[in-house]
Amino acid sequence: MSTYYLKKLGTQELGVSPDGTIARGRYIYITKAYDNFFPDLSKIVKNDNVLLPIVPPFSDKKIYTTLVYHNDKFSTTGGTRDEFRLYLNKDIDPDRSYFKPEDIVVFQREEGEQRQIPDYILQRFSPEDPIYPKLAELVSSSSIRGGHALIFDENEIDFIPKRNVDLSAVEVIIPSEVMSEVVIQQTEVLEGEENGIEETRGVSLFGSESFRDFVMMAYEYKCAITRKSISYKKLNNLETAHIQPKAQSGTYLPCNGIALSRDMHWAFDKGFFTISDDFKIIVHDEVKSTILGEYDNKPLFIPHEQYFQPEKKYLKHHREKIFGLFLYSGSIRSDS
Repeated sequence: MSTYYLKKLGTQELGVSPDGTIARGRYIYITKAYDNFFPDLSKIVKNDNVLLPIVPPFSDKKIYTTLVYHNDKFSTTGGTRDEFRLYLNKDIDPDRSYFKPEDIVVFQREEGEQRQIPDYILQRFSPEDPIYPKLAELVSSSSIRGGHALIFDENEIDFIPKRNVDLSAVEVIIPSEVMSEVVIQQTEVLEGEENGIEETRGVSLFGSESFRDFVMMAYEYKCAITRKSISYKKLNNLETAHIQPKAQSGTYLPCNGIALSRDMHWAFDKGFFTISDDFKIIVHDEVKSTILGEYDNKPLFIPHEQYFQPEKKYLKHHREKIFGLFLYSGSIRSDS
C-alpha cells in the first residue's frame, strides 16, 4: 500500500523574494522526521544525497532529482546546517514558477520488488482547489512542525484522486543539473579510497532502478554487443549488467554497467567473454567456435559521454575474476 507525504510550501524554500520575484534556486524542505518515507542518508558523509525518481503533476514522465542532507553540523567542525532538501530542477519545476507558496504537494510512494529506491508520484494543490482545505487540515493537525504530514492510511486521504501511472513503461528524463551532480560524485567515488568513499557514496547515490535507467539511457536502449534489442510494449530483452558484480563489492555507478541482451548478459556473467581497456570484446578460446566467436576482437559500443563509459578498474576486475568462470560452473555447446 502506498504511503503519502504532504508539504505546505513556503517562500524561503521556493526562493521567492518579498516583491514576488524568484531570487535563487528552488527546493522543498523535507522533514527530518520522514520516517523512512524517503531513503536514509548519512550524517557522517558530508552532504550525503540520493537520486530520486519523481513523476511530476503535469506529466507521466519519470524525472530524476536529488535529495540532499546538508549535514555539516555533524560532518564538519564548526558546521551548523542540519536539513534535508529535495531540489526542484527545470524539468520538475518548469520556468521556476510551477510551484507557488502556500501550495500543498502530495508525494505518493510506489514500491516494488525490483525497486531498491521507490518511485514518487507527485501532485500539487493550490489554495483555490476544492480539496485544499482538507489537505490543510491534515497538515495543521500533524505532529510534525513546519508544514509537513505523513499519512500511512490511504483511507485518511481517499478524497485525493489517485494517480495511476504505469511506472514500467514511462519515459525517463535525466536533467542536466542531475547529470552534472552525478559526474562530480562519480569522480569522487573513483578517486576515493577503495573501501572508503566508494562504500558510502557509490551505494547511496544510486539504487538498482536508477542504475538501470542511467545505463540504458547511456547505451541508447541497445545491446552494447549486438547493437540490437527486442521490444514489444512493456517487454524488452535488454538488461543492465554489472562489470564488477555486486556480490564482489561492485557499485551501482553507471560506469560499472553495460546494457546487454539477456543472452549476452548471461555469457558476460559466466565469463565467456570480457572487455579490454580499449573496449574490445575478448572471447575465451574455449568458446570461439560458438556464436560468440563472431564478436571476438570487435569494438564494444560505448556511450559518447566519458563518465558513462566502462571504468577500467571494473574491467580489470572482470578480466581477472570473472573471465573463464564458466570452466568451473558449466559451459555451452559449440557449433561443431
